Amino acid sequence: MTYKRIGKEETEAIESGLLTHKNASSLAQDLGLDVSGLIKHIKSHLTFRMTSLINKCGRCKSCQITSLCQKCRNKKGARCAACRLQNCNQLCNSYTKKPDCKRVRKFPYCCNGCEKATRCHLNHVYYESSKAWEATLSNRSEPRKGAQADQAELKRLSGILVPLIKGKRQSLDQVYQTHSDEIGWSKQTLLNYIDAKLIPGLANIDLPKRVKYPTGRRKKRLSGPTNAAFLEGRTYDDFVAFTAENRGIGIVEMDTVVSCRGSDACVLTLLFRSCNFMLAFLLKEKTTEEVSRVFGLIRSALGGDLFRRAFGCVLTDNGSEFADPTEIEADPETGEILTRVFYCDPGKSGQKGKIEKNHVELRKVFPKGTDFALFTQAQLNLALRHVNSEPRGVLNHHSPGTIAKLFLNEKVLALNEYSPIDPDEVFLSPMLLK
Repeated sequence: MTYKRIGKEETEAIESGLLTHKNASSLAQDLGLDVSGLIKHIKSHLTFRMTSLINKCGRCKSCQITSLCQKCRNKKGARCAACRLQNCNQLCNSYTKKPDCKRVRKFPYCCNGCEKATRCHLNHVYYESSKAWEATLSNRSEPRKGAQADQAELKRLSGILVPLIKGKRQSLDQVYQTHSDEIGWSKQTLLNYIDAKLIPGLANIDLPKRVKYPTGRRKKRLSGPTNAAFLEGRTYDDFVAFTAENRGIGIVEMDTVVSCRGSDACVLTLLFRSCNFMLAFLLKEKTTEEVSRVFGLIRSALGGDLFRRAFGCVLTDNGSEFADPTEIEADPETGEILTRVFYCDPGKSGQKGKIEKNHVELRKVFPKGTDFALFTQAQLNLALRHVNSEPRGVLNHHSPGTIAKLFLNEKVLALNEYSPIDPDEVFLSPMLLK
C-alpha cells in the first residue's frame, strides 16, 4: 500500500479523529496514512499548556524525591514536591514538563477529548491542526534553505571550477564528468550554488549552456530542393529502410558550417554516429565541386575498401553543396559505388541531430560571424582535437576520440591529425587559435 503525504486536510482530520477513534490503527486506516508515521507526527506536533501550580513538573503528583533543599533535609520525609521555600523544578534532574498521565503515554498521546482536562492540575498537551500544519511546512522548507557547504568548502569548489570554466571555457557538464569524485556534490547542487552566487568567482554568465535560448524564433522559408533530380531512392524513409536491412553499417552525418556574410569559405563536417567523432575540412566555396574535392582526398587517403567500411552511408540535408550525390558515392576512376547518400526531410535537421549538436561545440572556437577564410586546415585540426577530446555524458563520460579508437581505423582518425588531449587541458574558446 502506498501512503500519502500529510497535508493540511489530513491535520484537520487527525484533530477531529483523536476525539472519535479508540486507537491509532483505525485512524491511520481511515486517513490512508502509515500508523508509525501518524504516531510520530502527533508526538512531534504537540502544544504544551502549562499549569498554574507553582510546581509545574509533570510528575508532581507521583513524585517521591526528597532532600533537594535545606528545608527538606531538616524535615525528614517531606517531599520536595510540597516545598514552597524553593522551587524544586530548578533543582531536580528528573524535572519534565510532559504530564505523567496514561492518556499521553498511549493513544491519543494528548489531552484532546479528555473529560478530566478541566479538573486536572498537570500540564496539558494538545494537538492543534493549525499549528501542526505550520510546523509541517516549516520542516519541509527550512532544512533545504541556504547552502549545506560552509565557506571553506565553497572556496575549495571555486578552486576546482573557476580555472576550468573561466580559464579553459569548459562547460560545467564537462568539468563534472571528469571531476565528479573530487567535487563531491551533485551537478544540480553546483548549479544552485552558482545561481545563488555562493561560489566565489563564478556566476551564471560564465556558464555558456546556462543562457536560455530565445523564444519565438522565425521560421525558415522553405524553397524547392536543389537536388530534386536525385531524391528518388535517397529520402529519409529510404535511409531508415536501408539501415534496417544493413545493420551495423557505418553511418556518417554530413553538414556545413558557414562563415560570416560576405565570405564564401565554409567548413564541411562529417560525424560518425557510432562514436560522435567529427571530421572537418575547409572549403573555399560552398559548392558541389569543393565537396567532391574533399571526398576525393578522403578516398585517396583511406583506399576503396576502408572508405566503404567507414562511410557505409551518408545522411545530409538538402543544401545546394550536396546536390550531386553521385560525386560522393562513386569512385571517379572505376565508377564503383562505395557509399550511399541520403537526404533528411526538408526543414527537419533534427534527423541528423548528432552533428547539429557537435556544431555547438565547434562554434565555441569559431563563433557565428567567423570568417573561415582567415584560418588554415591546421588550425581547424587543432580545434577538432579539442572538440573530440571533450568528455560527453552520452558516451558514459568518455571522449569521442577515445570511443572512436574502438570503431574506426587509425587512418580515419589521422584525416584531421587527431591525437588525444587531457580533459583538463581541453580549451573550447576563440582564444585557442590566438
